This record gives sequence, structure tokens and C-alpha cells, in this order.
Amino acid sequence: MRTYFDFLDKTKFQLIFWITIIVAVLSISLKDLAFEGSYRIWFDKESHIIKEYDDFRSMFSGDDTFVVSFEDEKGIFNKKAIDVITGLTSEFKMLDGVQKVDSITNYQYISSQEDDIIVEDFIYDTSDLARKKEIALKDPLILNQLISKDGKTTMIALRLATLVGADEALNIKTMNSIEKITKEYEKKSGYHFYISGIPAVTASLVSVSQRDAMILMPLAVVIVVSILFLLFRSVMGVLVPSVVIVFTFLLVLSMQMILGYKLNNFTVNIPAFITAIAIADSMHLYLAWHFYKLKGMKNKEAVYEALSTNFLPIAMTSFTTAVGFASLGFSQIVPISTLGVAISSGALIAFLLSVSIAPAILLMLKDSYKVKSVKFLDFSNTKGYGAFIVKNDKLIIFISLVLFAVIGYGLNFIKVDSNSIKYFKKDTVVRSGSDFIEDKISGPMLYEVIIDSKVKDGAKNPAYLNKIVEFEKELKANFKGVRFSTSLKDIIARMQKVLNPKSNSSLPQNQNLAAQYLLLYSMSLAQGNEISDKIDIDEQRLRLTINCDIQDTSKDLEMIRWIEDWWEKNSPYSAKVQGQTTIFAYMQDSITDTLIISISATLLIVVIAMFLIFKNLKMLWIFILPNIAPIFLVAGVMGYLGITIDIGVAVFASVVLGIAVDDTIHFFSKYFTAIKTHSFEDSIDYVLRHSGAAMILTTFILSATFSIFGVSSFVPNVNFAIVTVVALNIALLLDLVLLPALLSILRPN
Repeated sequence: MRTYFDFLDKTKFQLIFWITIIVAVLSISLKDLAFEGSYRIWFDKESHIIKEYDDFRSMFSGDDTFVVSFEDEKGIFNKKAIDVITGLTSEFKMLDGVQKVDSITNYQYISSQEDDIIVEDFIYDTSDLARKKEIALKDPLILNQLISKDGKTTMIALRLATLVGADEALNIKTMNSIEKITKEYEKKSGYHFYISGIPAVTASLVSVSQRDAMILMPLAVVIVVSILFLLFRSVMGVLVPSVVIVFTFLLVLSMQMILGYKLNNFTVNIPAFITAIAIADSMHLYLAWHFYKLKGMKNKEAVYEALSTNFLPIAMTSFTTAVGFASLGFSQIVPISTLGVAISSGALIAFLLSVSIAPAILLMLKDSYKVKSVKFLDFSNTKGYGAFIVKNDKLIIFISLVLFAVIGYGLNFIKVDSNSIKYFKKDTVVRSGSDFIEDKISGPMLYEVIIDSKVKDGAKNPAYLNKIVEFEKELKANFKGVRFSTSLKDIIARMQKVLNPKSNSSLPQNQNLAAQYLLLYSMSLAQGNEISDKIDIDEQRLRLTINCDIQDTSKDLEMIRWIEDWWEKNSPYSAKVQGQTTIFAYMQDSITDTLIISISATLLIVVIAMFLIFKNLKMLWIFILPNIAPIFLVAGVMGYLGITIDIGVAVFASVVLGIAVDDTIHFFSKYFTAIKTHSFEDSIDYVLRHSGAAMILTTFILSATFSIFGVSSFVPNVNFAIVTVVALNIALLLDLVLLPALLSILRPN
């Protein structure tokens, strides 16, 4: 250590200069900073889920549909509302990339006149709105789809072309255009318009991540700098940790950009994570130097003592933190795995900077440099805490066990949820729009069921069509959240009713008649209203769209499995549920796997690291308990409060394990040093004097830093903030209270 210290002292100016130059050069890449939010970012390129969804898109033009809705308290069947719908429908059709627009005015209404079949716009003028209202409120293809049951709310659906829906930039451009148009109509009409739909989710993910980047990045630094300045009231107290923090996240972000990554709703949090990690490393070093300076040591001696006593603990805590985040790399959810690898490398970079540029800066100071005592962190004269622990050790353990049992019971109520709409706060555009649609008209969540007849032209077979009718009845009976379903079968049924009004059957009795109906209908449609998005080119597969309420993904998965099993068990046909809503539902298993794998991998490495550091197998469980217990305690609290496990919570366990173990390592490194020459009581006092301040301060700063995620509109970030902050403070409490009590009980007589 002396050789390394002498090298630092000799080259401190050159070291600071070259590290600064390297960081500055690499940071040039940040000019290409970009964001992404497509459904594709959540899965790797080889995912079978994405491949199957791409096949669906190529066959049926995808499910990229914006929905715009509004309410008129007097009912939408009045001239003002109809003129607004007509105007919006016309303007939406002119947007680049919009393939089709469906509204109550251009709905292709089927009727007959003598022997002719007529397919025309439902409302082409406002002369007979009373009759149109009467028809619409009885039409199963309009009700709960284009208008509400009370006739006061309507929806306009904008279907994007397949290529536009797949292009994130064009998707976002369309969203911006829709918002611009609806704002103009709000001024003219006084209506409030709500926007939702799958493309709106994608666009919102990007806009939220951009907003978070603009707020969270600077806020993380401002909070830390402010806390440090208020505590230390000195330039060095701010400069040393800040240099480590800023340089680390600039290097990590630059590496991300150089490797071709874009920021998303998770990786946008890299600066906040880096701030939390870097502050832990640099603060232990700085506070140790501060402690020795207050004791009257010369500057070089203080820097040497701080570096020599903290080098190994900082190295090991950096390693365990890196491992904690690296375990996220096993996740099948790509943004989580990317974040894990990025922060893992950041932990190692923060360590290198903490033991190089940080002491180099301190070595520039003269012996005359004065430091101010921080009363909040002054444990230099602490005595009696060890005696308090010995006196109350059994009581502390008993109270802890009771709390563990009561809080742990909450694990029975915990659930996993990856619903994409629930990722947004209720005041965001896409969430408020979806809630409005669910409350006023229909379910905003779309599921696409592709039903395979197994033979060419089989989609026109009466037995096949009747089986769809049977399926829809049983689906709605089993799942109350299903509000509406529609397919080409409904068009065939309407044609049957119009052309054969006296028939006792709702569907044609032979395949040829069904084929004729489809031909007649197709020939009567205006250009742009083709049925290619409802049936495949071989007329073997038919697309059934289900509108469902917002629900937990466990219910989504139950419904998806039920649908596919129903078709397999009750028919010679098969069905596959597709769509982006389904894709997000499939993420639930990945979230659960991430949580289990990350905890297991991190725990295993931490156990190995603790054993290698302290070489005491009998006490290994004591090393681990203060770090694993907070995770289960927070999970229990989540169960009581109804906070579900989402992608944010799935990350927190490995983060807490990776970071909270820092305090445990520092505790034991000081404890085993002191116990060789001190009594147990004095050893606990020694730990508090030499590491207590750093443990409390780093936890406080970590809590403040992670708390900024609470201002995000991305709910997983908010949930992550809540559970992580609570867990880190529980971990600190266990390290300072329960851990010494356990040591007191188990110490030799």
C-alpha cells in the first residue's frame, strides 16, 4: 500500500489531468444521446415471442391503433359533436402513416334496398340524427365499440400502416400530430379529448424517459452536492465525492453510446444509480480522511491512513455491488439486463476513481488545511453503545423476531404485475385516456386471437363460424373483464340478417353462401376499407379482436391460456393470442425469473465473498442476515399495501443486496480489527466511531438519491424508489442494532 500511495503522491497532478482528459474525450459521444420505447426493447432479437408477433403483423397488419375519445353530456348525436367527429376523421386520414380511420360517421353500415346490398358511411350528414341514434344504440357492432351505451361518448380509431407501427420515430411523430390536432379542436369545441392505444404506450415510454433524463440526471447530482455542502461546508467535502460521481456516470453513459445503446425507461436511471454507488465508495474514504484530520494528523498521513484502512473494504463492497447488478444481466428483459451490465461496470469504475483521483485531490492540500467538525456525524467520543447492546441483546432479538413474523406474513398477499398501462401514473396522457375509455365505453386493452381453421378457405366454413360464436359466449361468461369482441364473423352475420331476414339462423348454413357474402361486402367497400386485416390471404385464419378492462397480468395470462386451451380441447381448430398487450403479459414470467435469479446469484456471490473476507464459516449466517432480511421484510410490507412486483421491484432486490452489504463489510472489517485488542463493548463503540458516520451518511444520501425516482411518471421507477429506500434503511438499522445484538449473544464467555 505504501508503494501505491507514494506513486499517487508523486503523480497526483498528471493523474488528475489525464483522467479528466480521458473522461472529456469519451463524453463527446454523448452528443448522440437517444431514446427508445418500442415493445421490442423488452426482448432480445431471438425471442420467440417477438418472432411470432412479427408473423402476426405480416399476416394481419399488426395492432398499432391510436384511440381518440371524447364525451358530450347532451349525447354525441347532435350537429356539433358529429361535425367534430367528421372533421377529426378527415384530418386523421391525412396523417402520414395512418392506414385507416374508424369512427361513428364513416362506419360501414350494411343495409339492403330491394335486391341490392348497400355498404355506406353510417352518418354522411346531420339531417336524420335521431334515427341514426336509435339504430346505433341497438347495433352490436357499434355499441361499446364506437359509442357508449348512453350515447354520450365516442371513440375514433386510427390504424397505422404496418411499417409505421414498427418504426418508433414515425409512431411518436404520429402521436405528436394527433395531440396537436386534438388541442386545436379542444379550443374550438370545448371538448376534452383522451388519447390511448398501443402506439400511445410506445410514444409515452419515450416521452417519459426523456422527461426523466431531463429531471433525474441533474437532480441526482444537485441533491448529493447540496447534502455534502450542508454537512461539510467546505469545497473538498463537495469536490471529492462529486468528481468521482460525475466522472463515473459520464464514463458509463459514454460506453453505452459507443456500444450503440439508446436510453430507455430503465437505463435513463444510470446517473442516479451511479451517484448512489460512487457516493458510498468516495464517502468512506473522505470521512476517514476527515476523521484523521480532526485528530490532528498531517495531510499525507491522514490520506494514507484513510486509504490503507478503507482500500480492502471499498474493493470488496465494489465487487459485491458489481455482482449484485451483474446478476440482472441474466434477465430476459433487455432493459434490465442492459442496466445491470452498465451499473456493474460503473461500480468498478467508481472504485478505481475512489482510490485514484479522490486521494490524488486530497494530496494536493497542505497540512494547514482545516476541516470542520460535523456534529451530525461526530461519533469520535462515542462510548456506552456497546454496553447498551450487551444489556438489551435478548430483548432486541425478541422484538426483531416478532416483527419478522408479523411483517413476513404479508408475503402471502404479494402479486406480480406487468400491465403496460399500469406503468404510467394516472395523470399521464395514455393512462388517463385508457381509464376514460374503460369507464365510459369499453375495455382499452386489446387481445388479438388468431383462429386457425387448419384448411384453405376454412374461415368461411359454417361450423368454424358457429364455433367462434360459442367461444365468445363462454369467454365472456368466464372473464367479466371482456367487454367486446369483433371479427369478420360479425360482418357475415350482418349480411345474413340483411339478405335473409326470415332465416332462423344468424349465420349462413353453407360455405358458398358465406363466401358470396364476403365477396359482396368486399366489392361494396370504399377504397381503404379492405378486409385484409381481418382474414389471411388463404382465408384459413381469422382475426378476433377482444376489448378487455385493465387487469393484473396474472389474470391476462389466465385468460390467454384459457383461450388457447379452449380451442384445443373443444374444436378441431387452434388459436393463438397475439398483440402487444399479450407481449407485456408474457413479461410476467421474465419478471419473476429476474427476481429469483438475481437474488440467488447475488446472494451466492455475497456468501462466497463474505467467507473469503472473514474466513469464518460458523458466523456466515450472521454476515448475510442483515442484507437478506430487508428484502423479505419490504416484500411483506408490499403485500400488506397492495404494491405489486413489477419490473422496477424486480430490480430492487439485487440492488439492495449489492449496496446494503457495503455497510456489513465495513462493520465487520472494523469489528474484527477491534476485537483483537478490545472488549466486546469497546469493539462495538470502535465500529461506531470509525464507520458509523459513513454508514449513516451513505444510507441517507442513497435514500435521498433513490427517492428522486418517486417524481417519475413511470410507475416501476416509483415503486423501485419506495421499496429500495425502505429496504436500505432497514438494512442500516439491522447492521447497527440487530447485528451487534446477535454478536453479543454468540460471543464467547
